[in-house]
Formats: sequence, structure tokens, C-alpha cells
Amino acid sequence: MTDSTDGDDARDAGHALRRRGAERITATDRYGILLCLLFVTFVFMASAPSGPGARVVTVALQGLTLLVAVSVAGARRRFARLVQVVVVVAFAGAVVSVFINTNLNGDGVFFGLNFLLVAAAPVLLARAIWRRRVIDVQTVMGAICIYVLIGLLFAFAYGAIADLGSTAFFAEQSHASPADFVYFSFVTLSTVGYGDLTAAHSLGRSFSALEGMLGQLYLVTVVAVTVGKMSAGDRDELPGP
Repeated sequence: MTDSTDGDDARDAGHALRRRGAERITATDRYGILLCLLFVTFVFMASAPSGPGARVVTVALQGLTLLVAVSVAGARRRFARLVQVVVVVAFAGAVVSVFINTNLNGDGVFFGLNFLLVAAAPVLLARAIWRRRVIDVQTVMGAICIYVLIGLLFAFAYGAIADLGSTAFFAEQSHASPADFVYFSFVTLSTVGYGDLTAAHSLGRSFSALEGMLGQLYLVTVVAVTVGKMSAGDRDELPGP
């Protein structure tokens, strides 16, 4: 009787370990998928020609990115459903804008929609990472995803400012493409500062200064927290006297 009970306990423990392993693999895969989506969006916006078709593809990529971010963060079901509705409405609006001419500035609406789609993702991921108690591949991927999302978020903000405003955003050119805003955003975020594109007015300058500070503060904060947690983990693993 005892042997049977011990065998059942061993099998239950084995099943629990396999479930945990499967959960880890699934979560890691989701972070990897999210990071791939972000890089695909970055490459597409940096290389694709501007136009209605490119807008639809970009909105679709951003909507899919937000859905994956919600899944990775483990958001509540009601919030996840709300996000799904927002993504569907945004995608439908992008498709309709291709066939219907309105008095609205199409580029400005496009950048505004994408800004709203991207804005929630870094917050969700940061919350999920903060709740983790270990530093592993998921944590590193999540941190990279947040960094890329910040760059895309500011790129859409610059585009919205340019297209909804009455003057050109850049001092060096009068007509900027989405690729220009993505390039300028990530150059600013990484504080490379080539100087080939500069904001022409106070609002754009304020946003670019804010992005540069956020980029530096984020990297310093992430490095500090990561090192602190890794050091704490190493101390916990040391054998006692």
C-alpha cells in the first residue's frame, strides 16, 4: 500500500515538473515571438514605401504585437477582450481609410492609432517583469522588447506631431516619411545624435529630449536592477557556514 502511494506521489511530482517546464517554454516562446514582431515592424517601417497599404500592414503588426504583449503579461480576461476590440476597430479603420477619402489627415490619424496601440504594451510588459523574482531569458527578452517599444512609441508620436501640425517636423526636410521618424527616434533613444535630422520646433525638441533621457534612464535602471537581482540570487545560492 505504501509503495503504491509513493509511486502515485512520484508520478504527480513528475507531472508537476513537466507542466512547469512546459509553462516556461511557452512563456519564453511568447517573449521571442513578441521580440520578432517588434523587429519585423521596425524593419518594415524603416524600408517599406509610405502609402495606404503600408499603413494597414503597420497597424496589423502593432495590433498583433499588443495582443501578444497582453498574453505575455497575463492580463485579466476583461482587459484582454477590450484590447481585442480596440485592435479590431483600429485595423478596420485603417482598411476603410484606404478606400474612403476624408478631410482628415490620413498620416496623422495613422500615427495616432499606432501610438495608442503601442502605448499600453510597455506598461504591461514592465509590470510582468517587475513581478518576476528571477533573472532569466524571459527577463532579458522582456527588457529588450520594452526598449524597442519605447523607440516605436516616440516614432509614432513624432509622426502625429508632424502630420497634425502646420509646419514641418524636421529642420532639414519638409516632407518626412515613416522611415525618417523611426530612424530619428532610435537615434535619439540611443543618444547617438548624428545630427542629420533635427526637430525644428519646441514641441518636437521637447519630445526628443524626453526620449533621450528616458533611453538613458531606462538602460541605467535596467542594468542596476538586473545586477542587483543577480547578486542577490548568487548570495542565496552560496552554501552556509
